[in-house]
Amino acid sequence: MRSLVLVPLAIILALCSARYTDDRSYGDTKPADSQTQSSIMSFEELDKLFGTDRVQEGYDELKKRYDAGEKSIDILWRLAKFCNEIGNRVEKNKRKDIILEGKKYAVEAWNLDSNNFLAARWAALMSGKSAEFLGTKEKIEEGKHCKEYLDRAISIQPKEDALLHLRGRWALSVANLSWLERKAASFLYSEPPTATVDEAIADFKAAFDINSLWIENTVYLGKAYYEKGDKAAAKPYFEQALRHTAANDNEKELLAEAKTLFGKC
Repeated sequence: MRSLVLVPLAIILALCSARYTDDRSYGDTKPADSQTQSSIMSFEELDKLFGTDRVQEGYDELKKRYDAGEKSIDILWRLAKFCNEIGNRVEKNKRKDIILEGKKYAVEAWNLDSNNFLAARWAALMSGKSAEFLGTKEKIEEGKHCKEYLDRAISIQPKEDALLHLRGRWALSVANLSWLERKAASFLYSEPPTATVDEAIADFKAAFDINSLWIENTVYLGKAYYEKGDKAAAKPYFEQALRHTAANDNEKELLAEAKTLFGKC
């Protein structure tokens, strides 16, 4: 893929740089691996630390093994996941280093085996999350990689709602590029990114069918229909999202937007 120096801001935002806040486990837990040393925590024991107040302990255990040369895919994607959890818990000014570290582990896993679902999955999620901390040129490069990770992971596991949602966000952003932005992109890309609102709706709808309680995806599904001009189809999704209570600031903002758009339907 060609590297680019300039690109319209909307494309940068399109390429997986969205602030993504859903932090469920997504079925990452794998069966316990046999361990020959009792002092080493098994993968089953480490997986139980996700979502607890012992996340740092899990990270420290795996980092020690990584530094000693143990760099299997099962070590690498778990390290990426621990970095993601730690990043969600620290202050914003301390988040960059741990997220970029996590992306490094995820990409290492991808490079070992791009057909491994968990390697592709965490490469996609950490790539998207890292874009917030990158400069313009780096965002462009990362966005292209992120789309590649997304497509591969979804081809392996088509019912992964988190990845379907993220790909829907990408498609919606690309579909909304202005004429001027598309014209500029044609000079910068041998093949400019293309996507339609219908493609975004298809991904959001697939994620909704898997998890209809996820506020963020439900709001985006409504927004996609709204931007398509189908307010009748958008309204029920805004209405459903507004039945839920926000669990964080991101969801509060989404519900406020849903309330505004619902009033326009």
